[in-house]
Amino acid sequence: MKDSELTEKQATELVRRLASDDAFRALFEAKPAKALVEMGVPAETVTELNAKCLCPAQLADKDQFRLALERMDAEVLAVAGKMTPPKMSMPG
Repeated sequence: MKDSELTEKQATELVRRLASDDAFRALFEAKPAKALVEMGVPAETVTELNAKCLCPAQLADKDQFRLALERMDAEVLAVAGKMTPPKMSMPG
């Protein structure tokens, strides 16, 4: 059985909340699975995550998560900036 994964949107929201929400951070440190469900991740997805991801652990400080979020945003912008919109020619 393959471990489930968070969607890109869920992962971004997780990092965003770990960067800013003290109550969520405290819950995630103590009970990661409960925090993910409260964040809106389906329980089925949470139960199929790699068990190592659900162990209580001390988090890095909020600044580290803010930095990660900035890097994620920069990467999205870099990828989006390289997109070339399709051009269509219509007979006139």
